[in-house]
Amino acid sequence: MELQFDGLNEIMRRLGDVAIEDEDENRALNKAAKVLQKKVIEEAPEDDGPQDEYSLKKNIKVKRAKDGVVHVHTDKAYHAHIVEGGRSAGSKYALKNGKRQLVTWGFQQANPFFTRAFRNVETELVSTIENEIRKALRI
Repeated sequence: MELQFDGLNEIMRRLGDVAIEDEDENRALNKAAKVLQKKVIEEAPEDDGPQDEYSLKKNIKVKRAKDGVVHVHTDKAYHAHIVEGGRSAGSKYALKNGKRQLVTWGFQQANPFFTRAFRNVETELVSTIENEIRKALRI
């Protein structure tokens, strides 16, 4: 049996054609997610503030695969989307302790660390998934 994939989209399309157990598929996805997690941690910028429980590098997590879906996410680093996509400067009035107060924020240059990490390891992710599926199918 010939089994070769050209990219992640191809893998997802062709996995439906391959008779593979769910746990084998999830194992392959978990292994690939660990590869991506490691690269995202490398690419993530250092936090300017204290290195606490909300630190970006400390909060790159993998939610184990279930039903063929795996998540690499930023857990408690609630500001990760702002770092990734940037933010324009602005202000608005908000209620605080029952009073209207002007809240302002500054410009944040985009630093697409997650996107950059994914692009840097995309071929490694494909080969990791491919190798795990080969092991599961014993080919």
